[in-house]
Amino acid sequence: MSLSLAALADLAEEEGRDTVELFAPRVQFRSVGHSDLDACLDWFAELVMTVDIDDADDVIVGSLDFTVIRLGTADPIALCLDQFDGDHEILAGLFDGNQLTEQVEEQFETLTVVTEAVLIPNIAFVTEPLRGHDLGLWLVAETIHRMLPTGMVLTWPYPADCTGPDPGPDSDPDADSAQITALDSAIGRLADHFGRCGLTPVESAPWALGMSTTFEALPVARSRLGAVRSTAVSLTLEQLRAASEPPAPDE
Repeated sequence: MSLSLAALADLAEEEGRDTVELFAPRVQFRSVGHSDLDACLDWFAELVMTVDIDDADDVIVGSLDFTVIRLGTADPIALCLDQFDGDHEILAGLFDGNQLTEQVEEQFETLTVVTEAVLIPNIAFVTEPLRGHDLGLWLVAETIHRMLPTGMVLTWPYPADCTGPDPGPDSDPDADSAQITALDSAIGRLADHFGRCGLTPVESAPWALGMSTTFEALPVARSRLGAVRSTAVSLTLEQLRAASEPPAPDE
């Protein structure tokens, strides 16, 4: 059983504490099971940290929902993508039936190795006072490492809290242009951020990012993020109570 941030604040107050230290980040997984298709497995990863209060449960500080799709089954990949909330279907053009497209296979050299599945990270979240410590990147990299020994990772670097400009008849062209510029900048920063996990632009679809876990990109990324395991952060009760709780699997 894990604590919420609000519950941790209440516990710390009962203990007469003004601050709490969180340390030793770890990832735990649960199957969500929203899909009825054999090819699709949807999962939820929780980022938890230990609390410096005796006998206290771990606290949930982040999350990642992701999908694993098995290649070569009877289910068309486009059908698998279409059943999930969000923008999964944007990746449909990277698949040909129940396999990767030839262009993707050639770029990431998946024809030379066994590639049985594709992992698609969706929304990664880390609560506000713990951002800036690479915990989100580490969560993504560890999830890929543990849940996809050999396969492809595909994703799209679109900010979850961004909406595109409204192209209505009364919209302001200058405001629309500014929104587009801001969105492009956010996407570029997010793509660079994901690049630290080993993901690179897909040549046939530059808005998407990909990586084969067979080669060295992921081990190199995990090595560079290795110091995250030693992260320790002290938070006040006010920070804990003001922080956003990570999404639950059904949200």
